[in-house]
Amino acid sequence: MEFVYIIVLSLVSVAILFILTKLIGFRQISEMSFFDYVVGISIGSIAAEMATNIDIEWWKGTTAMVIYAVVGILFSVLSQKSTKMRKMISGKPIILIDNGKIIRSNLKKARIEINDLLTSARGNGYFNLSDIDYAIMETTGKISFLPVPLKRQLNPKDFNFAPEKEGLCINVIIDGHIMEEDLPNAKISREELERQIRNQGKRVENIMLATVDLKKQLTLYEK
Repeated sequence: MEFVYIIVLSLVSVAILFILTKLIGFRQISEMSFFDYVVGISIGSIAAEMATNIDIEWWKGTTAMVIYAVVGILFSVLSQKSTKMRKMISGKPIILIDNGKIIRSNLKKARIEINDLLTSARGNGYFNLSDIDYAIMETTGKISFLPVPLKRQLNPKDFNFAPEKEGLCINVIIDGHIMEEDLPNAKISREELERQIRNQGKRVENIMLATVDLKKQLTLYEK
């Protein structure tokens, strides 16, 4: 009987956790603030305890999760409404490299070592700190880098050139199935799609992915 009770509690806690997470709207883990992380971990821990500890009444765990979720939503709203609250809850970015100079005091403030800075720089493709003009630790803990002018990537504007707009590619076939609901967005009919596939000597069921771009150009990837 206890085994069945644990199964039921597990399913209930997962359902509640899913609903609360949707309501809170947690960002991707790499973009979560410290407060988002704390709230997420707390709700997850309560859900796990609720599922495995049969001595805890289900409504107590549910109440605790809801309270954490409400606090998370409240703080999120306050952050959107007030700049001061946003800085207090999420903090503010810290400049680690300013005009090519490492700000050691800010490294201590951010609680990272020079090796952490070097690792992040290499992860972003900079193996020499002299290539970096500015480095900023964001409120999510991620470090953003701005290279010196000579190391920045060229773009069409540097050549006074304006490329044509490409737009998004629409997936029209996935795993051999035509995505009927996406065909209007791709501005292509099912008949035209099938005709183009036949002209290339292919079969719909043998296609892993098919995309259509803004110019109605069809690209096929076979299984």
